[in-house]
Amino acid sequence: MARVLLTGVTGLIGRATAPALTEAGHEVVTLGRNPACDIPCDILDPNATATALETARASHLLHLAWHDGPRDRWTSKANLDWMAATLHLVQEFARSGGQRAVCAGSCAEYDWSVPELTETSPLRPRTLYGAAKAGTGLALCAGQDALGISLAWARIFFVYGPGEPPGRLFGDLISNLKAGQPVDCTDGVQERDFLHVGDLARALSQLLDSDVTGAANVASGTAIPVRTLVDEVAKQMHHPDLIRLGAIARAANDPDRLAADVTRLREEAGFTPHHDIASGVADILRVEEGQM
Repeated sequence: MARVLLTGVTGLIGRATAPALTEAGHEVVTLGRNPACDIPCDILDPNATATALETARASHLLHLAWHDGPRDRWTSKANLDWMAATLHLVQEFARSGGQRAVCAGSCAEYDWSVPELTETSPLRPRTLYGAAKAGTGLALCAGQDALGISLAWARIFFVYGPGEPPGRLFGDLISNLKAGQPVDCTDGVQERDFLHVGDLARALSQLLDSDVTGAANVASGTAIPVRTLVDEVAKQMHHPDLIRLGAIARAANDPDRLAADVTRLREEAGFTPHHDIASGVADILRVEEGQM
């Protein structure tokens, strides 16, 4: 059993990851601005972070926290603050005796003109968010030997789960259908790799327990048209009539396909997803119904 310091526990991914780590037999210590965290701390405050890491004395780190405003996360200058904070956090983790870290990266780091993405695919982020993630990941992966730790950089693709805020596909889709309102969509033919948040949490836990270092794609390994997910939600909510595919135009630079090669995750970390799209949607709708 490892003592795992988890950041970002109140976010979509973090809420699922804490129980996944516990189920894997780890002792979980949460750190963040929420007063309910085991160690309340503003990670953007370097002095507070240094003190918190000394208090935590964790052997493992799973770092998920980052600016995640649904309306501005791609462009916010807060991405630069989180880049600096993440570099500092990992350095303090190593200084306090930490041994193994997994940090959340993003598929937004890649060159999206490449449809089939492996960990060695070129990085050419289109956004400040992607650039900040890419720069942070490159520095940490290159610096892990100097820091004396083992580190994996998890490039997460497209996650869906319960309680998504407005501005995210799944959250907007469910809230509109619950209200009986039409949902205007693009044609939905663009292909993406979607992963249920519960599966993502297990993937991160297994990655933390593995010997994988450097970049690792975290996804299902199956890219589907966006309209397949939209249609499945509408069908299970009994409102396929409210979906208006093609009502809005896709952005000119919207890539036709973003598919993840998950060979490292599957073969080196032993991960396979439990959910397909139908079971994943059904699971989330059960959770949403139970929270009403």
